[in-house]
Amino acid sequence: MTTEEIIAEIEKRLGTLDERAREAVELALQLAEGRLQLRWQGKNPSWDEWQRMSEEERLKVMDELEQRNRKWLEQIRETLGAFWLLVIDGQIVKWGKSPTDFPLPEELEKLCQQLGKIPLWYESNPLIEEGTSWQPTAYASDAYPSLPIVFANGSQKWETTADFDTGAIEVYTSAEMLEQRGVFAFSPVTLWRKGQHLGQLYRYTRIHLHVSLKADDGTEQTTFHPVLCVRNWKQSPFVIVNESRTALVGRSLCLALKPKIVLDFEQKVTNLHW
Repeated sequence: MTTEEIIAEIEKRLGTLDERAREAVELALQLAEGRLQLRWQGKNPSWDEWQRMSEEERLKVMDELEQRNRKWLEQIRETLGAFWLLVIDGQIVKWGKSPTDFPLPEELEKLCQQLGKIPLWYESNPLIEEGTSWQPTAYASDAYPSLPIVFANGSQKWETTADFDTGAIEVYTSAEMLEQRGVFAFSPVTLWRKGQHLGQLYRYTRIHLHVSLKADDGTEQTTFHPVLCVRNWKQSPFVIVNESRTALVGRSLCLALKPKIVLDFEQKVTNLHW
């Protein structure tokens, strides 16, 4: 029987399958047929082990686990069409097709406690296609377009000026600044992934915050949006081009809020309205 014939037979017996169920069946069939020859290697640390580890030990354990299984992880990610995976001992415990459905920190901590182990978080390296454009940069006669942005969590807010880069997808900012401004406190369970930008490595995690863009007339539009928080921001590759940068806004936030943005290259001014 073909895959479609098997799915048709399952639906005949159990009813119509949703998209996730169909994908699960297809993956199970591929595994049964031996199409995925790679095997998971190693074990994830337990919750108790994680509590006893230093920050350096945690990063080392997860880096080694990912390195040993990168081909397996990428094959599974491509098979599922996933953006991100959470994996424990070779089992996919959670996955999603977008940064927007990544678990909230409290959900992730609850998952770790329930399962008794710390999952490996895997996704492709965030893509940033740096452009030249309004804040002064390290290059002569260059400037970066900027946007006024507000990060908020409950009553705590941090308003700053972000560089605007349509070559990036997500929103990036300093983990340290979010903590210093009281907007977010990162827990010991926080999973820090390794990323690479401009040939340099950095550490980041993904959280959700209320993020606003501010129009020229002072009005704001807000959305609950994923934010990539970069550790040691001042030593990260994100400040190579612009050392005063505090955040970088890509396409996803603008697609969510749908502002009208005019870039005035003569005056080096960004005009934003709704």
